Amino acid sequence: MNILRFLQLTLLLLLSIPCRSEEVILDTNESPPFWSKDLPFQGLGGEIVQAISAATDLKTTINFLPLKRLRENTHNNDLGNPLFYMTNQDFSAIIPIASYRVSFFYYQPKQDKTITLDLLRNLQHFKIGVLEGTLTKHSYFAQNNISFETSYSQTSLFKKLKHGRIDLVLAVDLVAINTINQLFPKQAQKFKQIKLPNSESPIAIMIADEQVNASSITEKYQLGLQKIIESGQYLQILKKHYKNHLPEDWLSKLQRFKQLYTFDTYE
Repeated sequence: MNILRFLQLTLLLLLSIPCRSEEVILDTNESPPFWSKDLPFQGLGGEIVQAISAATDLKTTINFLPLKRLRENTHNNDLGNPLFYMTNQDFSAIIPIASYRVSFFYYQPKQDKTITLDLLRNLQHFKIGVLEGTLTKHSYFAQNNISFETSYSQTSLFKKLKHGRIDLVLAVDLVAINTINQLFPKQAQKFKQIKLPNSESPIAIMIADEQVNASSITEKYQLGLQKIIESGQYLQILKKHYKNHLPEDWLSKLQRFKQLYTFDTYE
């Protein structure tokens, strides 16, 4: 075989090998309807992540771990609220992909009267349940004699609320409503929600410092998000999951969080 023929065959072979997408593993914990291995598309957040990936030829695997392990692992890529992880880990990039709101929830039969925002000004009267890792200012609560209890499980918090072991649960709106409906479908109407103004927080893809090709992967995720917003696919995903509760200001909130977490780490 002459050298020209050899080069032609080699080129043909190379062209016939399919180009492999970059593969990224993102870790999160079970928080339906945002993240769940048992939901279609792995939940609202999972569907957004996979749509972003498909738009830019990335292969993304979402790995579900207990919250405690997520916070202890300081070398992985994470999905969730950056504030829960930035105290333990440095990231090469943080890419907000959605936002959420939080509320207080209480179980009406265990309270003497309806709880309002006015009553919440004096939190010393209540014992508050929060998810472990989401309450960053323990000292503030301690100094103001506010009683709180943490748990690694939403299920545990709302069971305690139902049985009167705690008075309030501070939780993400959609996650709390989903948890209540799963645990106590016949008593769901007895759980009351107190919406908190200006309580929006980001949901983000967090790329670890140790991630190979972090710069190019970050650019692809950012481009993919832009593509699915411009095509209308992003809004359709939100409508499917939020139904009649779609936040009107979802895009402005997303843009604000994008500006907040944009920083150059590739100088």
